[in-house]
Amino acid sequence: MLRIRVASILGLLLLCASLSAYSSDFYEWTDENGVTHFANSPDEIPAKYRNQAKAPKPEPTRKPTMSQATTAPVAPAEKQETLRKFEVPYEASEGSARRVIIPVTLNDSMNVKMALDTGSPGMVVSFELAERLGVLSKDNGTLLVGAAGIGGTTPAILTIIDAVTVDGARSAFVPTTVTGIPSQAFEGLIGMDFMSGYTVSIDSKRKVVVFQENPVSQDAPGGHDEEWWRRIFEDFRSTRDRWRKYADSLGSNVGTRKALADFQARESERLVQRLNLYASDNAVPQHWR
Repeated sequence: MLRIRVASILGLLLLCASLSAYSSDFYEWTDENGVTHFANSPDEIPAKYRNQAKAPKPEPTRKPTMSQATTAPVAPAEKQETLRKFEVPYEASEGSARRVIIPVTLNDSMNVKMALDTGSPGMVVSFELAERLGVLSKDNGTLLVGAAGIGGTTPAILTIIDAVTVDGARSAFVPTTVTGIPSQAFEGLIGMDFMSGYTVSIDSKRKVVVFQENPVSQDAPGGHDEEWWRRIFEDFRSTRDRWRKYADSLGSNVGTRKALADFQARESERLVQRLNLYASDNAVPQHWR
C-alpha cells in the first residue's frame, strides 16, 4: 500500500510539473467550481472569465551554455594573401641615357647586368651572353628572326631562357631575342613579358626598383594567364608552319635557301616541342594550346 501511495504521489508531482510547463503556452482560467481550464486564444474563453484569464508567459531568452558556446561552429577567417615586395638597387649610368640597370640572374647560374625597358615586349640578350649561357647550343631551339628597333631591323635569334630572377622576383620559360646590344654598361633588356607579373615602381631618391607581387590567379599555370599561353602557342606554331611550307616549296633543291629553310623549320619545331613540354608540366588546359 505504501508503495502504491508513493508511486501515486510521484506520478502526481510529475503530472503537475508537466502541466505547469505545458500551461505556460496557453490562456488559463478557473470557473466557479474551482476547475482550471486552458485555451489557445481569448476567443475560446467564456466572456465572464476573460478578465481573470492568465495570458501565456513569454518565452525567456536563453543564453547558450558553456558547452554550446564552445561547440558552436565558428566561421573560418578569410586567409589574407601576403604579397611580397622586392627592392633592387639600380645603377643610373651610360652617360646621359640614365638607364635603370639592375642585377639579374639567368638560369639560376649567371649574374649579369640588364636594363629595364618598358618599350621592349620581351627579353633581349646579347650574342655574347647567349653563348655563355649555352642557349645557342644544338637542340635548344634557336630560330633566326629579325629584331625591330629605332634604327630598323637587325638579324636576331629567338630562343628560350629557362629562368629569369631579379632578387625574389622570378619568371620561368621566358621567350628571348638574341641580338646585338650597342652598350658596354649592360648585356640585355628586361621587357614587359617579365615585368607584367609585378607592379613595378622606381624610387629615384633611394635608387631602388620595387617589384610588388600581383595577386596570384588560379587561372595562371606557370605564372602566365590564358592570353599569354594562347599568344605564345600561336606565334610559335605559325612561325613553324610558314618555314615548313617554304621548305616544302623548294622541293629537292640543293643550296643556301633550302638549307636555311630546313634549319628554320627544324628549329621552330624544337621551340614548339619545348613549349608543349612546359605546358604539360604546368597542367595548361588543352584548349589554351
